[in-house]
Amino acid sequence: MSFFRALLRRIGSLRWQQRRLFLPAILLVASLILLSAGLAGLLLAKESSPPLTNAGTLDLPRNGLETATASPIATPPPSSAPVARMIIEKIGVDASVVTLGLDENNVPQVPDNPNDVVWYDWSMRPGWGSNAVFSGHVDWTVNGVPVTGVFYDLRKVEVGDTIKVTLADNTEYQYRVIGNVAIAYDDAQATEAMGATPSEMITIITCGGTWIPEHGNPIGGHYTHRQIVRAELVRSELTAPASQPSWFER
Repeated sequence: MSFFRALLRRIGSLRWQQRRLFLPAILLVASLILLSAGLAGLLLAKESSPPLTNAGTLDLPRNGLETATASPIATPPPSSAPVARMIIEKIGVDASVVTLGLDENNVPQVPDNPNDVVWYDWSMRPGWGSNAVFSGHVDWTVNGVPVTGVFYDLRKVEVGDTIKVTLADNTEYQYRVIGNVAIAYDDAQATEAMGATPSEMITIITCGGTWIPEHGNPIGGHYTHRQIVRAELVRSELTAPASQPSWFER
């Protein structure tokens, strides 16, 4: 916790404008550390040398003027409904999304359920034109038994695959993967990937690589890498709710 307190002191010494730029980076560093503390090391248990994926890019599309570009997409006004589900058909993910933020120590929260996806409320809402940040466990333990997490197979997602995010009001956003990249545990590029973007994106992060146990702590340690997927918005629509049967059909 001394690490986090030092970071918070640094924030307090900054001007307000600087804090707006510095805070997302601090949040990411904290979340990376928390996510690294997975309790199973299941990748190491199942695969002695789990493959790392490096396909596409985490960089934003740019034109010849070096300004970020985004294809015009006819979208309805953005919804404020809670984020409900994430669907990645390629790897069989159809998971509920929980909204989390910071705990009382200003540390990003992580889910207690290995099957949940997290959307962080300090990032942009899906559909609001910038970067919505998601995370989830690669593995976990339940009653001492190691289990796979929701993003165990995230490294298998390929450029061009579709990721769907749905809201509680049935609004659906479809994103096309532009990059799936393994970043070293302490690589600053991971921080940059979580920052705001001038066009609609989602960024998903989980652990990857090899589990490095912490000496003297049977459940402590960290992974050597972060697996990060970035996808750009290609479609949004309001899905009509399922019709209710009439009284005579019941």
